[in-house]
Amino acid sequence: ERNKLEILILGAGQVGTELSELLTNDGHNITIVDTEADRLQKASSHIDLKTVEGNASYPKVLEQADINNIDVAVAMMESDEVNIIACQMIKLLNKDTKTMARIRTYEYLKGKGKQIVEGEQGIDVIISPEELITAQICRLIENPGATQIMDFANGKVSMVSVKAKEGAPITGHKVAELRQHIPKVDTRIAAIYREDKVIAPKGDDIVETGDEVFFITESRDIKKVISELRMKEIASKTIMIAGGGRIGRRLAESLEGKFDLKIIEINKDRCIYLSEKLDSSLVLNGDSSDSALLEEENIEKTDFFCSVTDDDEANVMSSMLAKKMGAKKSLSLVNKNAYLDLISKEQIDITINPSEITIGSILENLSDETQLKTYSFKRKGEAVELIATSRNGYPGVVGKQIDQIELPKGCVIGAIFSENAIKIAHHDTKINENDHLITFIADKKNLEEVTDIICS
Repeated sequence: ERNKLEILILGAGQVGTELSELLTNDGHNITIVDTEADRLQKASSHIDLKTVEGNASYPKVLEQADINNIDVAVAMMESDEVNIIACQMIKLLNKDTKTMARIRTYEYLKGKGKQIVEGEQGIDVIISPEELITAQICRLIENPGATQIMDFANGKVSMVSVKAKEGAPITGHKVAELRQHIPKVDTRIAAIYREDKVIAPKGDDIVETGDEVFFITESRDIKKVISELRMKEIASKTIMIAGGGRIGRRLAESLEGKFDLKIIEINKDRCIYLSEKLDSSLVLNGDSSDSALLEEENIEKTDFFCSVTDDDEANVMSSMLAKKMGAKKSLSLVNKNAYLDLISKEQIDITINPSEITIGSILENLSDETQLKTYSFKRKGEAVELIATSRNGYPGVVGKQIDQIELPKGCVIGAIFSENAIKIAHHDTKINENDHLITFIADKKNLEEVTDIICS
C-alpha cells in the first residue's frame, strides 16, 4: 500500500483544480483553499475534497484547513508574493509540512531572490512553469521532428513522440524492422497513437503514415531514430517568437547566438525592455496575427515559429496563420483543453500545455522514493521512472523477464537504467533489484496499479 498524503492546495484555478482531481483519484486526501466561493464550488462539484474559503496567507484560514495535519502544501495562486507569504506562514505553523509554490517572477528565481524564497522559513520546492516550458521548447528545436521529449535516468534515456511521415524508412513497415534498419541503435516503440486510439505495438504491427509514435532510446540516439520515422529533418536556422513576455524573453535568451531570432511583441514598452535585455535578437513591435507583418518578415523562410503569449486564442491563430503562410514548423502554447481537442497536427505541428508541464513537475516532487520522474501527455497518459523493489518478502517484478510481467492494457516497460547503464527493454530482459524502469502508461488511472506491481 502506497503512502496516502494529506495535501493542501492553495488556489482553485485551472492547475489547482486539475491537480486536485488527479491526486484525489490517486487516493490522497485533498483540501483546497481559494478566496472565490464559485471556484471552490466548481472544484468540489465533481471531486471529493474539503474546501476552505479565504486568503491562503492568513493563519486563521490555514488553521481552518487543519494545517497541523497537512503533509504537503502546494501554492498555485496567481500572485507570486501571496504564494511566498503563504508558504512562509505554513512553515511557521507547521515546520514539517513540505511546501511547493509556483513562482513566475524572474527576480525570485535567480541569485539573492531565490536564496530568500528558499530560506529556512520558505519554499521547499519552487515550480517555475516558464523555465520548464523554455527547456522543453529548446529540446524540440534541437531535435527537429520530435513533438514531445521526456528525459529519464538523469538525462541518459528519453521517450520521444514523432509523427510518422509518408516515405520515411519505417513507415509502412513492421515495428520489428526498426531495429534491423538501425542495428547499432537500441530502441523500442512503446506506443502508437492512431486517430486518438492507443496501440501497444507488437513486432508485426505496421507503422502507418500519420501515426504518433512514442519511442524510447538513449538520449544521444534520438536523431537517428527520428530519421527512420521522418526522413532527414533539416535543422532550424531562423526562429520567430510571437510574444515577448516571461517565456518569450527566456526562450530568446536560451537561443541567442545559435539561431537567427526575431521576436514580435505587441506592447511597445515591452519591446524597448526586450531590446535592452537581449543581445542579438531582432525585436519587432506588432501583432503576430497580422499577415502583412508576417509576410514583410519573410515568414515563408522561417524554420520554427513559436507562439508563446499569455493568450490561447492569439497563440492558436498566429501559429495557424504562420503555418499557412509557409513557416516550416509551428508551435503554440495552449492551456484550454477545448482548444487542444480542436487543433489538428496539420494546422499546428506542436502544442504545449503549460498546465500539464506544471502538474507533472508537482507530481514528480510529491512522489515517494520509488517514483523518480513523472510526465503527463495527451491529457490521459503518463510516463514514469519507477524503482523495482521487493518488499515484505514479496519479489514483485524482481528476477522476472519482461514477458513474465502482467501490466494493465496500454502499459509498457520501455527501458531499464541500472548502475549507470541503459538497457532497452525487450521480451527477455531480466529485472534486478533497484533497477529504474521507464514505463509508458496510456491511461493515468492505471498509475497506482503499475506502481504497486513494480514497487511492491
